[in-house]
Amino acid sequence: MEQILKIQSEQGFSETAKPTEFNNSKLIDLIIPGNTGSYDLSKSYVNLNMGLVNAPSADQPASAVTTDTALYNNEIIYNGNLGGTNPSTIVPCSAIVRNADMFSANRGMVESIRRVNTLRQILWNLENDKAEQHDGLDKFGTFQGRRGVKNQTSSLVQIIGSNVNNAGNASTKKAHALSRDFRIPLSDLFGVGNAMWNSDVFGDTRIHLEIEPNLLSIDHLGGEESTTPFDATGVNKNFGQCVDYNGGGAGNLGAGVELGTATAPLILSIPYFDPQLDCPFYVGQAVKASATGATTGASGNIFSVIDSITFFGKTNGTNPPAGDQLCRVVLRDKVMTGGAGGEAVTLIILDALQSNNTLDQIIINRAEIVLSQMPGVDAPTGIDYRTYSTEETQGNGQESYNKQIVVEPNCQNLIIASVPSGKTAPQFAWTSYRLAINNVDVCGNRDVAYNKSLHEDRILRFMNNRGQNVSNMTLHQVSTQQIQEAGANQIDYYPILETMPLTQGEKLVNLELNSAGAEDIIFYKELVRSI
Repeated sequence: MEQILKIQSEQGFSETAKPTEFNNSKLIDLIIPGNTGSYDLSKSYVNLNMGLVNAPSADQPASAVTTDTALYNNEIIYNGNLGGTNPSTIVPCSAIVRNADMFSANRGMVESIRRVNTLRQILWNLENDKAEQHDGLDKFGTFQGRRGVKNQTSSLVQIIGSNVNNAGNASTKKAHALSRDFRIPLSDLFGVGNAMWNSDVFGDTRIHLEIEPNLLSIDHLGGEESTTPFDATGVNKNFGQCVDYNGGGAGNLGAGVELGTATAPLILSIPYFDPQLDCPFYVGQAVKASATGATTGASGNIFSVIDSITFFGKTNGTNPPAGDQLCRVVLRDKVMTGGAGGEAVTLIILDALQSNNTLDQIIINRAEIVLSQMPGVDAPTGIDYRTYSTEETQGNGQESYNKQIVVEPNCQNLIIASVPSGKTAPQFAWTSYRLAINNVDVCGNRDVAYNKSLHEDRILRFMNNRGQNVSNMTLHQVSTQQIQEAGANQIDYYPILETMPLTQGEKLVNLELNSAGAEDIIFYKELVRSI
């Protein structure tokens, strides 16, 4: 029966820092203990437990209390093009790893892979379709969904979308902040990460990782509700827009009645079928609200915390079914008080309040390896696996970049990444390339143009040679910061993927790359090895 074994890193691994200011949390050493039986490495992974320390906004409500841990809706994202022109993209957690080594006490070095970050961005986007990229938790970043611009939900907040039941009874439940595990599968780091590992044969096995926490950033997922439209057909309302109290459906705000309280809640204008999916507000969130009254005039911005949300959904208790599909929001502080004789109140707006992004911090709590131990299972004493040797070069701004490299006899595939100088994202554009193996052009006398049919054919040949299907041929990385429509969320990446013949001796590979001026070029030589 499978057993789960957690082992802490050799280092005391804990640091809190602003993005780009981590100093200590860059090296991780993990030990798979020897003489402890068999492990299924395909089910094993490295955990980085991380969370956020959100700095209070200058407008943080005075009514906020220490138990309000989820005032702000923020997420950890990865920016492999940090300082570049492209926004952050959704990437696997393995993209935080720059270099990875695995060493067996009994058999020596097993694998040593440089520039894991770029390699895994390329392969992950080919191996996972958009749904898998959107929905999985083993990634950095979240995509902009049906709520529109900056209205995502963080994976670091336990959301309570409504705390009032159908009988109208409110609970004290509210959202709270989370620290969670960001999992890096061993199969994303090493070729043997897909195998059964016999610790009795290989002895103590050390995994050494160099990570780059300074490529992590913090994204504010809220604050533009009042200007972001709900895209459902015929609705034509913004998320932060509320129903007027002006003699219409809600009536005027009564004399002495406090807007935003249970007596006169803020009624969101959008009718929801599933507010837990679509509504960007949650209980325990810091917000700002404003309204304009006919008697008392403009209220200005009021800063408060959401204490309850009630959804008046359609029910079958009456005929016809009752309910208006609207959410009622009760704040901890009033927005305004109705004037004498009642008051018409319009332009009621609700927005999420954002933390102070200049002082927000990321906290790395610990690093550990989680092993799937298989008692009673005899793992093989030898393993055939796939690994990589890496060669990094500089394009030096050449528009026609030519490079010859020596490739090992046991290389079966070649991955070439075009990367902006000093970055990790494979996003530096090229227009076409030619590749020759031992002076034989792999495509005859033709250029391989980016994202054209011949390029697609080379990718399919590459994946078939690995025994894999292609799940995603778009050659786009999903942005975390752009509108998810009309291709606007797509950031092009530029892989070159070629098959290599297995030979008796070394192969000479010539690359001619045409671009506006090549920068960093990384060659990943996929090797077949045995241990």
